[in-house]
Amino acid sequence: MRRVSSLNKRDRIDRQNILFEEFWNSFHQEFLLTRPEAAGAFKTSFIKNAAVVFDPMHLQQILWNLCNNAWRHSSRRKDAVTVTVYPQKSGNLSLRVFDDGGGVPDNIVQHLFEPFYTTQAEGTGLGLYIARELAHANKGDLRYLPEKKAFELILPKAES
Repeated sequence: MRRVSSLNKRDRIDRQNILFEEFWNSFHQEFLLTRPEAAGAFKTSFIKNAAVVFDPMHLQQILWNLCNNAWRHSSRRKDAVTVTVYPQKSGNLSLRVFDDGGGVPDNIVQHLFEPFYTTQAEGTGLGLYIARELAHANKGDLRYLPEKKAFELILPKAES
């Protein structure tokens, strides 16, 4: 547990300006190398030239967790998972990951970000917990939006 709690240490963060669409393209190629059956399953909608300030390794890990979960819980058909990025009134960017599955059951929503909570036989129950910790360490947030059946990652916008 000590290793998990050390994720929020500010001195281990390498926050950089990241052009999100470029980052996504690289991430998506890597994702498909390990999940080739997901080719064609992701559709995206990004604002042009969206730039965020985030540790690239942390963003990679969060996206991996969200996209892998979305893929696992989707119909696994074409356009089964949607990833959007758009501005918020606060100036930050909202990244949302949706899938065409049924969403998270109400009795599980309150436990989503608890360490070691899992509904999967093969999981550790740390994925979403770590993803949220990494988001917080980068001055962002991660939450589940039950009404949208989506996970939302708040990304601090890069200064122009």
